[in-house]
Amino acid sequence: MNRRILLGFTLVGLLAGAAAGGYWWRSGAVLSPLEQGEQAYARGDYPRAEAQARLRLKENGDDLTALRLLVRALYRQNREPQANSFRVRLPDSMLEAEDFFLLGQAYVRQGDPQSAILIWRRALGRDSNNYETLSALERAMTRLDLLNESARASRAISNLPGRRSRGQVLLARSLEEQGNPAGAAAAYAIALEKPGEWADLAAVDQVRKRYARALLQTGQAEQARKALLELPTAREDREACWLLARCDLATGATTDPAILAASRAYREQNPTAHEPAPFVGETRCIKCHGEIFRNQHASRHGRTFPRGDDLKTLPLPKAPIADPGNTQVRHEFEKRDGKIVERTTVKDRVLETVVDYAFGSGDRGLTLVGRDKANTYYEMRMSYYAAPTGWDVTSGHPQHPGLPANLYQGMVLTVDAVRRCLFCHATHPYAVLASAGPEANDRAIGCEQCHGPGSNHLIAVANKDSDLALARLTEARGAAIVGLCARCHSPRSVDLKLSPGAPDSIRFQGTTLTWSRCYSESAGMLDCVTCHDPHQDAETRASWYESRCLECHAAEKLEKNRAKPAQASLSARAEIHACPVNPRGQCVSCHMPKVKTTMSHAEFTDHFIRVHPRSEVGGRGGEKTTASTQAMAGRRP
Repeated sequence: MNRRILLGFTLVGLLAGAAAGGYWWRSGAVLSPLEQGEQAYARGDYPRAEAQARLRLKENGDDLTALRLLVRALYRQNREPQANSFRVRLPDSMLEAEDFFLLGQAYVRQGDPQSAILIWRRALGRDSNNYETLSALERAMTRLDLLNESARASRAISNLPGRRSRGQVLLARSLEEQGNPAGAAAAYAIALEKPGEWADLAAVDQVRKRYARALLQTGQAEQARKALLELPTAREDREACWLLARCDLATGATTDPAILAASRAYREQNPTAHEPAPFVGETRCIKCHGEIFRNQHASRHGRTFPRGDDLKTLPLPKAPIADPGNTQVRHEFEKRDGKIVERTTVKDRVLETVVDYAFGSGDRGLTLVGRDKANTYYEMRMSYYAAPTGWDVTSGHPQHPGLPANLYQGMVLTVDAVRRCLFCHATHPYAVLASAGPEANDRAIGCEQCHGPGSNHLIAVANKDSDLALARLTEARGAAIVGLCARCHSPRSVDLKLSPGAPDSIRFQGTTLTWSRCYSESAGMLDCVTCHDPHQDAETRASWYESRCLECHAAEKLEKNRAKPAQASLSARAEIHACPVNPRGQCVSCHMPKVKTTMSHAEFTDHFIRVHPRSEVGGRGGEKTTASTQAMAGRRP
């Protein structure tokens, strides 16, 4: 018996020794260069991984695994040229999701995010659960305002083990940006279950406040209060106090005086912030603001989104029209079952698009957007332009599209692209797309687009509260107002970079105005409403705008203001000179002329206020530029 026990212990000892020896052999100096390189790569030591991969390739230059390791290590060190030179030697069969991810990262560093996105899609084709790729796609899509795509990537991250809360906080941000507070609130609730998963993305307190805001926007004030009271510094945080006060307003509770004081201090610091409240729709504003409502409703802002019955008034062509790029292609419109259908005939094919919306007020033109039988959105190829042009190719579409035939139907739009159009033509894009909420029925740009959701305001007015619970736009000046208008009157695309003098810049007044010395030297006193009433169409009389200019630039007023430097006017706040060419009029024709742009059949007033560097300007009756105006033209902000 003892001999058997002794034999057993001996066998166990031998096995343990063999195992230990095996471990020592695998982890010690006897590891091959490739194995050492792979271990170094796994722990993030990319220079070491590179060195070992090169060592293995010296032994065997055909080792594709070592070659792939070398390429990966080089990409991780941001050494694209070298990585690319080796990558071309790798067959497609050797490329895994990580290799496509790294190549996409290289494209991003080279300033080509579109190519990166295409490569990352290939990565997900190899491994749909590759976390690095999904995270990169989410960031890229968010940056490019492709929020539906961003949300899709976030949901995929949520399905990965140990990533659920992280994916949900990313999803919440995307839904929030889309204007879907109910979806955002649900995602934030899940994210807050395990904040440790996303601590590197945002502060927990900030996420909790965003959660509470989303709850308030969907009328869940009690739940919002519970979320806010979990903040350790709820009573010291002014934003949290403002949200708590709104919870009380919505539920009829009495607000603690200290919280109320902090809430009002927050509103004073953020006068243009939209209320965390549900929308009520523009018709609720008529009772108290009838005249303003009627003026705005009749303005181009109120007519920039024809749909439904408004489409019946479109100036549709009565007969088929030939495509300007191919006279063999015909476009015709017909009314069918209460809807407008465009039929595009290309040889023996007939392509039909049912019109959903028209974008534009008609003063310059109207562009139609609709869907085909497959529910694919199209920006339709033919647009209406103001007289005398009529129907012509939509701006930005190719003149000669060629094949496939559906290019004559129009340009395919994603839901994100439609949302971006709606952002500047409707009160609330998400409401229109989801056909939900009273604001979805607004005619076009309604009151709550600029002033924010109005349900808190209605409660405050009924309570005769001194805080009217609405964005205080009349108290805002300068950059705050320009920023508000620039949400639509500046580029929506992050990749469109404007520069002074470029034709593309002229139509983006919210950007070009800020390049002007009149703006930069006004100490925040010059903004869009200095000259424009947002509730009415822009004035067309040059004399109106010249009167604005001469409030500061007329010689006699300059002398008067110099004598009173404390006077609250533009000219009292900056050193402003009278025009040496004509100090009494004709300001606009020289300093803000109408300029043709790359947009078809349209010209816009240039809001980059300056002497235009052209041989012919409006100056004194249109004579050529003088030496004095040339000197002024050289002054730039």
